[in-house]
Amino acid sequence: MRQLDLDRPRSVAEILAATARLYRTFPLLFPTLALAVEGPYLLAVLAITGHGPFSGHEGFEMDVLTMIVSYGFVTPLISALHIHAVAAVGEGRRPRMMRVAVRGVRVLPAVAAAELVSTIGTFLGLLALIIPGIILLLRWAVVAQAAAVEDEGWLPALRSSARLTDSHYSHVFALLVSVGIPLAGVGLSAKALAPGSASAAPSVAVGIVVRTVLASVSALTTALLYFDLRARPEVQRRAGREHPQLRDLDP
Repeated sequence: MRQLDLDRPRSVAEILAATARLYRTFPLLFPTLALAVEGPYLLAVLAITGHGPFSGHEGFEMDVLTMIVSYGFVTPLISALHIHAVAAVGEGRRPRMMRVAVRGVRVLPAVAAAELVSTIGTFLGLLALIIPGIILLLRWAVVAQAAAVEDEGWLPALRSSARLTDSHYSHVFALLVSVGIPLAGVGLSAKALAPGSASAAPSVAVGIVVRTVLASVSALTTALLYFDLRARPEVQRRAGREHPQLRDLDP
């Protein structure tokens, strides 16, 4: 297993390439981490509501409840598990499922709080003429990852994500679009082609697989984005020390 260098910035293309390389190196690890969270959640929703992963509107109250559970537990835990696995690879260690799980669960309260606050703030920003919500989305793009790795609480994680993404909004936006559009296309295509009704066993099985893969790819890509953003100031500082004349060229 070759160590993954997490101490250098990456372009959008390089982040996507690193995501693909991690999947090739650990073809079962990352999907399993996501499935361990996404699978029980989707089956619980099916048991309680009768709605499968590809079902549509479930009623206002149930939509709110599932959104809270999703952003307060499912998404944060998947994010925490993936970034701790990536960190292990970056340290030259093979990620161990149990060790990654313990670390992910331990930081879950802070990650969940940070994820919920950022989601609510972004939603309110979108209601306020769209643009503020987009800015907050970019500002807090790696808040869950900051909470999981830095382990200082949800409020410092919000500040850390804002600091890391500052002046890199175009880079973050390009990655979110490069990942989000294809994933959305896969999700919509799978929903359209799913066999049987939304609550039928084949459709549920396909839905769980698709939702798991989408959640895993998103979490893994964002984990690499976090390390990419974290490396940028250090590289700039090193360049400034080695080439002081370049400081005058900084914008």
